[in-house]
Amino acid sequence: MTTQTLTNIIKESAIFANPEKVKKYTDGKVVFEAYLQEAESKNQNKRIYRKPVLDEGMKKIQEKISRRAFVGELDHPISSEVVRQTTVLYKEASHLIREWGWDGNLLKGIVETLPYTPNGRSLSGLILDGIPVGFSLRGLADLEDRGEYQDVLDPLVIIAFDSVSEPSHVKATIQEIKEGTVHTILKESKQLICCSNGKCYLPDYFDYLVEKEIIKLKKYIS
Repeated sequence: MTTQTLTNIIKESAIFANPEKVKKYTDGKVVFEAYLQEAESKNQNKRIYRKPVLDEGMKKIQEKISRRAFVGELDHPISSEVVRQTTVLYKEASHLIREWGWDGNLLKGIVETLPYTPNGRSLSGLILDGIPVGFSLRGLADLEDRGEYQDVLDPLVIIAFDSVSEPSHVKATIQEIKEGTVHTILKESKQLICCSNGKCYLPDYFDYLVEKEIIKLKKYIS
């Protein structure tokens, strides 16, 4: 391997689908089970998240999940500022992750909408109206170029799972709306890739720059 690495702000394409079962919500909040991320499978951005990498990333945020502090926004922030990309703003928050777990290679979570924020009410309305909802991983990691795909390397720093509308992994669905119980979910989105130098690119253009070796990733040599 070469020693050239590039740490990216990763925002992957969302797993998105309609709710299969909707139960009435309680106190203005909707609690639902869904898939957030798929491991060991190449996504639309030609990246693979290894299960141990995702698992370790989730364990690092378990303390925040346990104290109901792991919240996400309604849509990814569209900004070239690294500080904004790596920060979750409470005024933009729409939901929190209550717990997480694995269903094979699918990372699942229990998601709860926030009934007292504008974005939380909007997200609740979308779900109850049967609008497809996805959750997109926002994080930091190095990528390793393996030719036809890129490996997301450990350590993966998970910033949030934002609620977005762009699809990626077709296997994931919102499984069930809950009235007062806890469960787990996860998902990805496809908007901007921001590098450690603060520059942001559309995913296709970023891949083109990598292909032309204008941006160099840690290279895998077989």
